[in-house]
Amino acid sequence: MKKSAQIILITIIGSISAFVYFGLILTKPVAEIKERSRYIPAVEVWEAEVSDYDVIIKSQGVTRPKRSTLLAAEVSGKVVAVSPKFEVGENFDEGEIIMEMDRADYEAAESQAASVLADAQLALEKENALAKQALIDWKALGGDRAPNDLVLRKPQMQSALAKVVAAKAGFEKATRDLDRTKIRSPYKCQIREKLVELGSTLAAGSAAVSVESANDFELRLSVSLEDYAFIDVVTGTPVMLEASIADVLYYWKGELVRTEGQVDKSSQSVFFVANVNIVQGDKFLSPGLFLNAKINGKKLKNIYALPRRALYGKNKIIIVDSNNKVSSREVVVIRTERDKVIIRDGIANGEKIATTPIPNVINGMEVNPSKLSDSVTAGNLIEKDKN
Repeated sequence: MKKSAQIILITIIGSISAFVYFGLILTKPVAEIKERSRYIPAVEVWEAEVSDYDVIIKSQGVTRPKRSTLLAAEVSGKVVAVSPKFEVGENFDEGEIIMEMDRADYEAAESQAASVLADAQLALEKENALAKQALIDWKALGGDRAPNDLVLRKPQMQSALAKVVAAKAGFEKATRDLDRTKIRSPYKCQIREKLVELGSTLAAGSAAVSVESANDFELRLSVSLEDYAFIDVVTGTPVMLEASIADVLYYWKGELVRTEGQVDKSSQSVFFVANVNIVQGDKFLSPGLFLNAKINGKKLKNIYALPRRALYGKNKIIIVDSNNKVSSREVVVIRTERDKVIIRDGIANGEKIATTPIPNVINGMEVNPSKLSDSVTAGNLIEKDKN
């Protein structure tokens, strides 16, 4: 009895298992069949065109006065007058009086020197008259020989003449000392620092005021050795200077005047000095102004100026042929700038060069070239492959 029940139970379980098995087979999901797609990168291309290229070298610097002078008293004395403009920041024209010292002693010295000169000139005239009279007397006495120098009073004449020369030099010195009681601006300048005031007593050689040129400024511009190679002539090379002030760009024209004659060890750069002059009505150009500079360099002939993004690595580009297939090529790069790369050899006129980065680029792969500006961000074009 038990045995037959076990057989029945086994039969039922087997039937249920078979039913479930065949049910799973009949109801299994069918995999969706999708068409295989091929991705063709969209790239922006640049058509090679041989041309000439003007190299512009960028630098920056801070303006400083072309001249800076510490004016000192040439004679001693008390400061008795100063210009109404004797204040820091005020401008003076060339030769304008900045301050004056007491002139009384120097006027007296000039008068005394004038008196000494007059006496010396009188003595010279007397000696000249005596020499003429001596010659007349010699002839009257019937001298049969030529008179000697003593007879003609030549030594006395030379002595009197020397005294006139010395007296004249003394008078000129006294006049100069009198004039030196006035301290004048040596050029068109601006007061940078006052070192004395009205009533101060100065000794000869004492510093009185510090001035700087008011209309001529210089900039010290750092240029790498690589950029230096693209400058043929230094003196007179034009420089365009600019500064952004209150969101407005202001421009000035300058020129290179010299180099500092050595290479900076730390940066391996050459420092140029550029000159820039203030124009009438300009209120911004002054010492301490930070300026960006663009220096005119060489004119490169028969080159290809590519967008900077067209270069792969140090010297490779991607060529797109007439069948829209790509291939990499090495080129001769002579200059690399922020937005451009200058190539001399390795490109033929009219060839198309990819300027869009192509991930995992392989020679012979197909691309979809486009000159649209938005092709860089257009993504990948998808073409369905029916195979």
